[in-house]
Parts: sequence; C-alpha cells; structure tokens
Amino acid sequence: MATGNVSPGTVAGRARTHSLPPAGFDPRTASPRELRRYGLPQRPDPSARPQLAALWDKVFSLKLTYITPRFQPLAELLPGVKSRGPLRAAVAPIDLPFWSGGVVHAASGQAFTWVLGQWNVPDVQPPPTNTGQGEFYSFAWIGIDGNSDVTQMGTIQYVTSDGHGKVSRSCYAVYEWFPNGWTTINNFPVNFGDTMIGLICMDSTTEASANLVNVTTGMHVSFPFTAPGTTTSLENQIEWIMEHPGVTGESPQLPNFGEIYFDSAMGGGSPNDFLANAGPDTVINMVENNVTVATTTVETPTLIKIAYTG
Repeated sequence: MATGNVSPGTVAGRARTHSLPPAGFDPRTASPRELRRYGLPQRPDPSARPQLAALWDKVFSLKLTYITPRFQPLAELLPGVKSRGPLRAAVAPIDLPFWSGGVVHAASGQAFTWVLGQWNVPDVQPPPTNTGQGEFYSFAWIGIDGNSDVTQMGTIQYVTSDGHGKVSRSCYAVYEWFPNGWTTINNFPVNFGDTMIGLICMDSTTEASANLVNVTTGMHVSFPFTAPGTTTSLENQIEWIMEHPGVTGESPQLPNFGEIYFDSAMGGGSPNDFLANAGPDTVINMVENNVTVATTTVETPTLIKIAYTG
C-alpha cells in the first residue's frame, strides 16, 4: 500500500503500511500471525532471551496508540541537511569527524538481521562558541550497516539562533536506507526528553521492517521498506550513533546535546539466532579539526553514553 504526504518526484524509502490493530487489541494475547499482520515484533522466548522478553512485555503492556505513518522527505523540512552515509568503522577504538557511539561487527559467517535501542531525545542548544546566527543539527540513530549502505532510524534534533538572542529548537522521527535520503514520519510526535525505543529487522538483504515506540506518549508506528535501486545490505555491522549531519554550502558546528544514553543496545542474527551487545566491540569519539566534540563511554554491555564535549 502506498503512503501519503510524499511529494511527486521524491523518494520516501519505498515504505509501505500495515493494517492497524482493532480497538482493544492486546499484543500479549495475540497470535504470532496477528502480530505479523500488524507489523509487530514477536515476543522473544523468555527462557532463551529473558532481557528481551522483559523489554517486549514492558513495551506492550503500555496503552499504545497505533498510527498509520505519513512520510515526508526531510529535505522539504530542512533543505540541504543530508546523511553522512555508512560508517565503515574499523574494529578498534577510533576517532571519526562526524560520528560518536558504538559499533559491533559481525564475525565471519555471521549476518545481523536486527538491531534494538532505547534513547531519550536529547535537547539541543547552540554550541558555546556560537556568538551569531546559525543552524545546528544532530541525528541520534540505530542502524544496520553494509559498508556501501546503511539502514537507520532515529531522531533529528536541531537548533537555530538568529544572532539576537532568539533560539528555536525542534526534532523529528526519521528513517533512511542510504543512499536514499532521510524521510520524516511526520505524524509521529517527538518532543525533547521523550523516551524512544526503535527496532529494525532485516527481512532480507533488500527488505527491512521498522518499529518505533514513543514510550512517553504511547505512540507506536511500524512499516516495511525496501532498499533503493540495486542496493543490497551486507548486514555486517550494527550501530548506536550520534551523527553530525552534512549541510549543503556550510559546515556548522555540532549543537550542544548534553548527553545521550543508548540503552538495550543489542542486535543479532544468523546463524543460530546469535546475540550481540553494544559494549564489547568498537567505541567511536567524534573529533572535528583536532577537537574532540563528543565522546563515548561503555557504561554496561548494553548501555553506552555519548557526551558532548565540544
């Protein structure tokens, strides 16, 4: 089924929609077939995955409002703002100019088929060194990377300063399968401080499914989407990232986002339904022009902190 609010000639990530659950629907008593019909994740086996089963129970014990997503290219809302694309991170603690966070690499013979993360939408302020007019952008996301592509979902946060003391801020829920551009879910309300839980599942190397829950407001959205063109994911790394997006024609600083924590930072895949935690692999610090602007700390194997240090 096609989705609305997409301008002619633009690409919304080839997303489709599911039927909405009926009134009174309770995922905890639904059959696996019903969960699939409405685009909801299956309940993990509590004997094999107790932490994941407990999180599933927590989320679907909430009184959720299920919505049919409406999509709009981010370029229509924030012209010139664009993704940096895949990370291609090495297996070691590293510094990169536009990303900070955690990466897990698949071992030989493994492929990631899902990634999970929970975060609070960070408030943003102009960087301390800003004394005039400016626009400053950040993107908090979870994703599955394939070296030449990345499947990701998260929240864009931005702040503008007019140079006369007036500051305005906003944020959006977005998804992307790069090299397609970012697409907003423009009927999914997001506010600074809201707790988000995101899940991306790879149904194949060219098909993915997204689930996003705003725990604070009880809003839920899910949708399948396909890879752009001839893109095929290698499914070889998963990520929890704060990104400094690109902006056409200028190189603004990263906004001051304070701290962001990615909790329940896990992923897994085939063979044998393996499970991987975020902490034990690669930590990335954001270093721009020899200045460290964001640092990552592993708090626990499934909790990473990214702090603004700009």
